[in-house]
Amino acid sequence: MEEKRSWVVFLIVGIIMGGILGGMFGTFVIFKNPSIFPWLKVNAVATNSQNQINVNPDVSSIQTAVEKIADTISPAVVRIVSTQQVTNPFFFQTIPQQGLGSGVIIRSDGLILTNNHVIADANKIEVMLTNGKSYTGTVIGSDAVSDIALIKISETGLPYATLGDSSKLKVGEFVVAIGNPYGLDHTVTFGVVSAVERNIDNGDGTTMYGVIQTDTAINPGNSGGPLVDLEGNVIGINTLIYNNAQGLGFAVSSSTFQKVVNDLLSNGKVQWPFLGVGVTTMTESVAQAQNVRYVPGVLVASVQAGSAAEKAGVLVKDIITSIDGQGITTSDQFISLIRNHKVGDKITLEIIRDNKVAPTKIGVTLGTQSK
Repeated sequence: MEEKRSWVVFLIVGIIMGGILGGMFGTFVIFKNPSIFPWLKVNAVATNSQNQINVNPDVSSIQTAVEKIADTISPAVVRIVSTQQVTNPFFFQTIPQQGLGSGVIIRSDGLILTNNHVIADANKIEVMLTNGKSYTGTVIGSDAVSDIALIKISETGLPYATLGDSSKLKVGEFVVAIGNPYGLDHTVTFGVVSAVERNIDNGDGTTMYGVIQTDTAINPGNSGGPLVDLEGNVIGINTLIYNNAQGLGFAVSSSTFQKVVNDLLSNGKVQWPFLGVGVTTMTESVAQAQNVRYVPGVLVASVQAGSAAEKAGVLVKDIITSIDGQGITTSDQFISLIRNHKVGDKITLEIIRDNKVAPTKIGVTLGTQSK
């Protein structure tokens, strides 16, 4: 009786073990050959911690790019110390006051790109390279509108950075900032392009047009330093942060500073093209408020007397839908297209007037804003 019972027990145990082993083998076969049962969806599950950590090869290439940028661009980034003579209101005497900023060498003969506010009203400009050598900087020219300045030091054979094309930037693209925040020389930070073609109110009644917004860490002392794409090209000059904000930094785009550099080197001054209209982006609510038909474009809210727009016959409540055939959907885009031209350029505006369906074309020769 005991022998029969033992035999039954062994039989049951054998059946259970066979089922378990068969199931494991079947599962293995299905995972290795999912095409056997195309109707069965199989999700692979990592069996150990090593398999659970999958490093995307793109991450490795990004890290390599950032390391290369830090290695090759940093030698072209300089520390700028500007000294101003400030009057002490209590003792009626002038005292020196220093400001700290950054700059980037853009030519081997010592031509340096920085912010206007870094060197504005300076009596003395000291430029320090990564090798510790210090030079006196001379202002070649500056432009308060774009907050860009060119200075030069007397040296040759210097490392320099390559200038890029910010018009090709895309939101989400990785960028690197290099500068001297709070005197911490050649600090490298990493982030993304948060927006392009921003028009930013400086808080003093002036506006910066067409700037790049980034979440790359930018702090006081970074001003004038480069914002670099992953190919190592300078696509921005860091210029502005919002106090008490996180991840809100701004840089003058290369589309802007290239024009400033060219104008300063060729003419010693910068002239920005001026149409002479105030515009607002067209929306359904704007159209309803102004009692006009909604069409994508910008609504002319004001026309400056004596401006190029007035001379060409542009009127308040005109809706500008394109410039030289390029469609417009926002006021920022409109301003950017105007600023990409030169004083004296003739452009063609397409406008909708008096709720008509067919657009009217108006030729305008761009002027310059009177001071």
